[in-house]
Amino acid sequence: MREATREDAFAVAALHLQDDLASGVAPRPGFLDEFAAAWLAAAEGRASWLAEQADGRPVGVATVARIRKLPSLRRPVHEWWHLSLLYVTPDCRGLGLGERLLTGVVEGARAAGVPRIQLTAVDEARPLYERMGFGRPAEGLMELRLPV
Repeated sequence: MREATREDAFAVAALHLQDDLASGVAPRPGFLDEFAAAWLAAAEGRASWLAEQADGRPVGVATVARIRKLPSLRRPVHEWWHLSLLYVTPDCRGLGLGERLLTGVVEGARAAGVPRIQLTAVDEARPLYERMGFGRPAEGLMELRLPV
C-alpha cells in the first residue's frame, strides 16, 4: 500500500471506473482519459492511496478530497479530508486491503496535521469504518440534497 503519484493516474482512474461499473453505471467512451486528466488537475485538492499485488496490479484505492476552512476569528484555519472512495477489487476482498488503505489515509492525515476525516458509508462498509474508529458526526450536523 502506498500513496499514489502522478504516474498512477490511469491506475486510480481504472479502479474508480471498476467501482462505478460495479454500481451498475454504464461505461462511457473516454472516461479513463477524462478521469485521469481531472485527477491530475486536482492534485492539490485530492490524494489517493493504492493497494497492489506483488506483480504491481492495482487492486484497491482510497481517495480523499482535501477541504480547507476559510479564516475566522472564532476558530483556527484547518483542513479536513472527505474520503470519497474506498474500493477493493472483488477478487481481493477479505484480505485486509481495505483496512490497510484506510490506515494509509489516517496516517497521511496525521502526518499532514489534518484533525478530521469524514465519509459517507454504505452499509456493508460500516463495520470496517467503526473498527477503525469512525463514528457518527456531531449532533448538529445537517445537510440538504438538491435534485440535479
